[in-house]
Formats: sequence, C-alpha cells, structure tokens
Amino acid sequence: MSLKKLITESTDEEIILHFLKEKISGTEWENKVFLVGGAVRDEIMGKSAKDLDFVINGDINSGIDFSTWLSKELGIFKLNSNPVIYPKFGTAKLSLLNNKLDLPDIELEFVAPRIEKYTSGSRNPEVSGGELIDDVMRRDLTINSLMKNISNDEIIDLTGNGISDIKNGIIRTPNDSDITFKDDPLRMLRAIRFTVKYGFDISKELLQSIQKNAELINTISNERIKDELNKIITSPKPDKGIRLLKISGLLKHIIGEFDDAIGMRQNVHHTEDVFKHSMSVLKNTPPELNTRLIALFHDIGKVLTKTVSPEGSVHFYGHEMESANIVKDVMRRLKYPNKLIDSVSNGVEHHMKLKHGGDDATKLSDKSLRKFLNTVGDNLESILDVIHADNIAHSDESAMKNQIDIVRDRISKLDKQIDKKHLKLPINGKDLIQMGFKPSPLMGKVLTAIEDAWYDNPEITRDEAISIAKQFKLDDNINEIRKLL
Repeated sequence: MSLKKLITESTDEEIILHFLKEKISGTEWENKVFLVGGAVRDEIMGKSAKDLDFVINGDINSGIDFSTWLSKELGIFKLNSNPVIYPKFGTAKLSLLNNKLDLPDIELEFVAPRIEKYTSGSRNPEVSGGELIDDVMRRDLTINSLMKNISNDEIIDLTGNGISDIKNGIIRTPNDSDITFKDDPLRMLRAIRFTVKYGFDISKELLQSIQKNAELINTISNERIKDELNKIITSPKPDKGIRLLKISGLLKHIIGEFDDAIGMRQNVHHTEDVFKHSMSVLKNTPPELNTRLIALFHDIGKVLTKTVSPEGSVHFYGHEMESANIVKDVMRRLKYPNKLIDSVSNGVEHHMKLKHGGDDATKLSDKSLRKFLNTVGDNLESILDVIHADNIAHSDESAMKNQIDIVRDRISKLDKQIDKKHLKLPINGKDLIQMGFKPSPLMGKVLTAIEDAWYDNPEITRDEAISIAKQFKLDDNINEIRKLL
C-alpha cells in the first residue's frame, strides 16, 4: 500500500507502524523492533492503537541507537533535542514534527529491554541491560505486558497470561504483586483504574497485595495520585473504583475524610449511608471530571454536621457549606488547579439550592432561579446533573425525579433575560455618588436592593432603580433629622 493511500485510509498510529515496518525491512533492525504496552492490548481488544511505545531488542543503548538512526533517516535529527535521550534509563523520545515524509506529527518512545532495581523509598531505579522477558516482568499488569514484532506482526505473550487475561477480564501483575507495588506504589492505583476502565475483575491475590502495601501510596507525589484518581473518577464505573479504593485500604490514605462517612446512618429521606449514597450519586453523573468531583464530595461535610434531635430525627444542617470547605482542603492537598477547585467547591456549596422547590419545581420562583443562574455561572450544567443524581438517590418518597427536567425547561426561557456572567444593573456606584450618596455601607445596601429588584424583574428601568435609591436617601435623611431632635 502506498504511503499516500495509507494517509487517506488509516489512523496516524497505523501509518507510523506500517512505515516503520517498511523502513527496517532488510536492515539490522529487522525483527528487533517491538510495539509494547497499551497499543498491543488495545489491538487485541479491537481498539485503535494509541501512545506508540517500542522496545528495541539489544543492549542497554539499543533504544537510543535506533531512535538516532531513525531520526537521521527522516532528516529530523537534532543534537541533544531530537531525539531526547535519557542515557541512565536507555530511553529516547523522538518527535516526528516537521519530518520530510509528511508522517503524522506524533511522539515515539524507544527503550532497551532492561532490568530495574529499586531501593526503598526511591522512584529512580538502577537500570541495567536485560532480555525481553526482563522488560516484560517489570511492567505493571499482564494485560500491558504484550509485545508485537512489527516486522512480522506476531504478538508475543512472554508471561503466558496477557492474552488470556484480556479475554477473561482479569487484572493481575506479571511479577509477584508485592514486588511490583513496592517498585512503584502508583501501580496499585493503576490496577484499580484498569479494572474500572474495562469492567474487568481484580484478582484476589492482587487485591490482597494492595491491602498489604496500601500505606506505600504515601511515598508517591500527590500530582501522580491525582492523575490516576481523575481517570478512575471519569471511568465507566467510578463508584466501583472508589469502592475498590476503600476495600483495598488506599482511600484512607488518599481521602481520609471519607472514613467517618462509611456506615454513617442518614435520615428518612435516604436508604443508604453517607458513603453509599455518594457512590450512587457518582455513578449517575456524566463522565466529566468537574461534575464527577462535585458528585463525589457533595455530602462529605455530613461527617461534621450530623445532629440527632431528642425525638431521634437526624439532620445535617449546613453540610453543603462544610462540604465545600472540605473539598477545598482535599483538592489543594492533591494539587488540583485553583480554577477546578473553585468550580467544584462552588458546585458542592450550591447542590442544595433547589431542594425546596419540590418535584414539580412550583416552589421555585423565577427570582430564585435567576439568582441561582447568576451564582453558579458556567457551572450550571454540572450542578444540575449532580442535583438530579442526588435527587434520584433518595428514598422513593423523597426522590424528585422530575424536578431538574422542569427546571432546565424554565431556565431555557429565563436565559433569554439574564447574562449569567455579567449582572448589569441600571445604575451603579458612580450614579449614586452623583445623587449625593457618600461611599459608605449605605451605598452597598442600595445596590443590593436594586440587585434584588433586578432579580424580580431583569427589565427594571433606570428610573425605577433611581426611585429605589431615592427612597433610601429619604430614609437616611429622616434618620439624620431624628438624631438632631
């Protein structure tokens, strides 16, 4: 097949693989270049290959040597920059940007088969040359340990379990799990992530190993933990992922704030404890990170706000505010970006705002909806999704299954009247100063009153706003006269 036809009919990864196969044919590299990891796994699962990584069979410099050879063949070699070389690990990264053959502009990684030896507490292993089997055994999971010889398209399963584990849906490690996790404790999170990503089952032995080694996750940077947690949360089965974190003992090290939520009884509006309810809400939200984080943390403040009346009624007054404070602490600790922290805490804080409206939303005035719109801004859809998931996770008597559909319909009409990002009042502080007001708390009260009137009627005129201000001015003058008398 011509390269032109390939470019027209194939994915970027297929184009690269076909090109490399042709390029190394008849050279010293033939039968020495192996596609590894996720790309081979995805091929067996009938998915398109992504993130092309290669092992080059040879000594510890084979990956570096091959990438250097290939970059020169493509006319894109740049000393010390393309490929980027990591001699300590026998690794090289090659960018295909600006190649002369119009190949896709992607990055390829080449490594030598190697043996890694870790010292306690260090994430930087001592590396030495090895055989293909050594490279396979150092990988995280059997499903990621497969190799494909790109010269003849043969898939090689050196562990003897990789292909069968994919077909049978089993998550386990190529090597002894204790060794695998001690080498890199983040692999415990990866094991759970792949379990929920593909709907596989985690092996009993692997789960027991995670339970034994869970505290090692404390040696991993919060940034790496956050990245894996995000992938678990946005997976097809986020609730199963968080439950596995709990069962494995990892959750208490990552988000210990959930400890007291487990088994915490709620009130008559719920059939589940706080933790199980949170999982029900989580699984019923769209797989978008902001939304899923709001769902995960929306009730975490209940652990600090639970009260029981003398009659035995359970209440969680103000739990949404406490939840918002907790989520800020958790997300800052896990090194989330400030913008996302603000968005999630905003969603958590406002997830109770529509509860009083009832299933048919008749108790929600247009004024309250306008306030809600202006307060949540671009967070609207995420919050509505979480509120709906929260509603239907209540007991049958308290589940408001229709509320959010009705609210969305009403909001679509109100949206024509309100700019959620820019609340623009008919008059402002400068106008009040021209009317004789002095900068003072009184000015703030006047603007608040005008804003409140605007929520009642977004079409309030300038004259109507001035009338409200004049009334405050009159009342203020009367108060001053009374002081003099």
